[in-house]
Amino acid sequence: MPLVSSCDDEEAEVVLLQNPESQPVTLSSIAPDYGFVGDQFTLTGTNFGGGVDFIQVFIGENEAEVLTCTDTEVKVLVPKEATTGRISVRFMGQEVNSDLMFRVMGKPSVEQMKPLFGMEGAQKAWGFVGSEITFSGSELGGSQEDVKVIFKGATNTPAEIVSWSEEEFKVKVPEGAVSGKLTLTVGSQTVNTPYEFRLVEHATVSGITPQQGYKGCEVTISGKGLGDETTKGQTKVWFGDKAGTVLSCENEKITVKVPGDLTIGQSYDVKLFTAFETVEQMLKFKVVEEPKDFTGDIQSGYLANPITLSGTNMPATADALKVMFGDKEGKILEYKDGSLQVEIPSNASIGKVKLSLIDAGVEFVVNDKFEIKAAPVIEYCDVAVFADETMKITGTNLSALPVTVMIGNQQVSSTSSDTEITFTVPANLSGDVKVILNFGENVRPAECEVTVLPAQTGDITNYVLENTSSPFAIEGNGLKGWNTNSIFYGNPYVEKDGNVWMALNGKNNTWNGALFQSTTLPKGKYRFSITVADVDAGTNRNVVLFAVMEGKDTPFPGISDDPKPGHFISQDKLLGVMNIKDQPNPVVATHSFEMTMDKSLPVTIGFATMLGDTRYLYISEIKVEHIE
Repeated sequence: MPLVSSCDDEEAEVVLLQNPESQPVTLSSIAPDYGFVGDQFTLTGTNFGGGVDFIQVFIGENEAEVLTCTDTEVKVLVPKEATTGRISVRFMGQEVNSDLMFRVMGKPSVEQMKPLFGMEGAQKAWGFVGSEITFSGSELGGSQEDVKVIFKGATNTPAEIVSWSEEEFKVKVPEGAVSGKLTLTVGSQTVNTPYEFRLVEHATVSGITPQQGYKGCEVTISGKGLGDETTKGQTKVWFGDKAGTVLSCENEKITVKVPGDLTIGQSYDVKLFTAFETVEQMLKFKVVEEPKDFTGDIQSGYLANPITLSGTNMPATADALKVMFGDKEGKILEYKDGSLQVEIPSNASIGKVKLSLIDAGVEFVVNDKFEIKAAPVIEYCDVAVFADETMKITGTNLSALPVTVMIGNQQVSSTSSDTEITFTVPANLSGDVKVILNFGENVRPAECEVTVLPAQTGDITNYVLENTSSPFAIEGNGLKGWNTNSIFYGNPYVEKDGNVWMALNGKNNTWNGALFQSTTLPKGKYRFSITVADVDAGTNRNVVLFAVMEGKDTPFPGISDDPKPGHFISQDKLLGVMNIKDQPNPVVATHSFEMTMDKSLPVTIGFATMLGDTRYLYISEIKVEHIE
């Protein structure tokens, strides 16, 4: 790791590190590896940086003084509080642990602990509650009473010393202990321990799923204390005298690949060996015949349509079953008595692909040259249309097969391209009707719902909105057919002078109240008219917006009057808007605006308010007209 040196204006040396995080620090050797307090030792490695202010060296938990530093070598002074410990380094945010050990002479020293688990550089001492941990070293006190070991989680009482000598002692893992650093004192000296402690739970198994399957399939062993990804490499699962392959390891489950050389029809004892113990509970697994002799629609099928297939030795359930068309998974619609119905995915490739079953991780090829044929895929239908006008349906492959179109109970002629089907809606239809597209007996019919409005221009209010004029119909504390958001203040109606009007009420800081209903509108040009019956909206921050939003129950954007006039702060999904307050005086009048929709859509129609205390605006009528 290169350094650049220069001098500032006062001739002081400035040391610049070049990309200090780009090269990791490595530790390779220590010499000598023992000494007394006040002695020096040299640590060799790479990418130390060359500056004593940037690197820290530790003997166990004790920080040593760095005397000199180059990019490959650090000289260190042993501090007076140090005891034997493993060497670690901190450099510019990096923390590097090692297995290098420095033994401090004339001090209590622990150089080894058993049992250990883990890869070199990341090992830990481990044990169950009640099991023994062995500490080995030198000068470990003059008697057993000198030694005290405290486990994290059991800090009130030192662990029980099982045996002791000046070179080795054993302690019992106490109740309440958890994983973490140990605290060891010998007499009055706090002593480093070379490894942290890992508390291990005794493993238990509760079952194997599935209990029978194919050679080479994947099974799950359930239980507790089974391990984690760090123990996977030391976890073994045996099926009789054959070893399975452990794929993943978690505390409560282990996933295993069953050996591929087991005998069909035979049951096997399944034995688990965790990284720490042999589990005495025995499980059973039976090897069954593989699926074969497939029949049904196994030669070809249409895109986005179902096929059926069956075979012998099919799995009992479809819980772990996948049906693959090349690299795309089909949707299983039904599975019963070894026969399944599955939908070819709409994003599968047209042409010949491999059709296969995958059950518990084992693939069974049904046909490696299964043909997927182009079939229509519907992506959009007009949701509303005027009678005697054109309805449009869009998608892909729409001209791949002849189509018969039924709307309501009437068959109509149609025109198809690859991406669009159009037809004229019969003049005598109205209301909500179903459209059915039939592409032949091997292709599932496509269906959609459409709202048909009378073939007319002029007032269509009663076809698209409910409860739109005085006297408005009251339902509970609201208006029939109309919804309010949680911010809307007061009741949305007022009874005055023998009338029942729609009421938009004000309260300071209760902005963005909304009163609305959802409907569908065909493609076309529209005029929306609002008749104001009474108003006390004052001036300043008092705004009422009438708006048409794309989508069902779409929330209105927030309102702002900065800069004036009042407006929505976002145009997202906004199809049309009118500020009733800012229409030409007088406000008590009928106010209108026009808008054009280039396709049919579900819409949300209504009012958004920003009115202060005691302010109001009362409405006697809402009208929707189809212009052209």
